[in-house]
Amino acid sequence: MSRRLLEPRNSLLNHPTPSPTSHAPLPRRIVRVSEGPEGLEFHFPPFRNRGAAAGYGAFGAVSIALPIAAAAGLGLADGPDAQGWVAMVLVGGFALPVLAFGVVFLALAVYLLANSLTVTAGPDRIVTVRRLFGLTLARRALSRTDIAAMAPLIAAQIQSKFSAEPRYQLIARSRRQGQADLVIAESLPGRAAMEQMAARIETATGIGLSEQEN
Repeated sequence: MSRRLLEPRNSLLNHPTPSPTSHAPLPRRIVRVSEGPEGLEFHFPPFRNRGAAAGYGAFGAVSIALPIAAAAGLGLADGPDAQGWVAMVLVGGFALPVLAFGVVFLALAVYLLANSLTVTAGPDRIVTVRRLFGLTLARRALSRTDIAAMAPLIAAQIQSKFSAEPRYQLIARSRRQGQADLVIAESLPGRAAMEQMAARIETATGIGLSEQEN
C-alpha cells in the first residue's frame, strides 16, 4: 500500500502525520535511522538475524558431528582390518556429502550473524553497502529514474526458526532489462514494520510501495 507522508524536506525523520504503521518506532536491533547529506540512512547491524542464524548453525553442527561420530565409531568397532576399511569407505561416500552440507549451513549461519547493510535513500538515487565483519563485500546504486517500484518480499533465508512472524525485505525493482533488483531493507519483523520502513523510504525518495507482495 502506497502512503505519502507530507513533511518538510529538511526534517525527514519527523512524522507529524499519524498512520497505522507509525505508532511504534522501528526496533534498533534491526535498523537504525539517521539523516545524512544525501538523504535518510538506514543501517541494518550485525546480529539482527540471530534466530535464523541459530537454526542454520544448529543444523550445520549436527550435520557435521553425526558423520564424524559414525565414521569414528565404525573405525573403533571394526579395527584397521580390510573389512573395516571397506566399511569406512562406504560410510564415507555417504558421510562426506552430509559433512559438506553441514559446512555450507555453518557458513550461512556465520554470514547471517556477521553481515550488515547500510542504505542511503535520497531523491536522486539509492545506494547500498553490504559488509561482512566490517569489510565491504558489495556496493550498489540505482538512480531514481531506474527504479520502477518498491516491492515487499518474504525472504525464506532470514526467517527465524523460533518465531512464526514473517521477516520482510523491501526490493527496489529496476525498470532496466537485465539490471538486478536492489535490496533496500531487510529483516523487518512483520508487515507493520515493513510498511513503516516503506513509508520512510517513500518520504526520502518519492517511491511508493507496490501492492504486489511476493
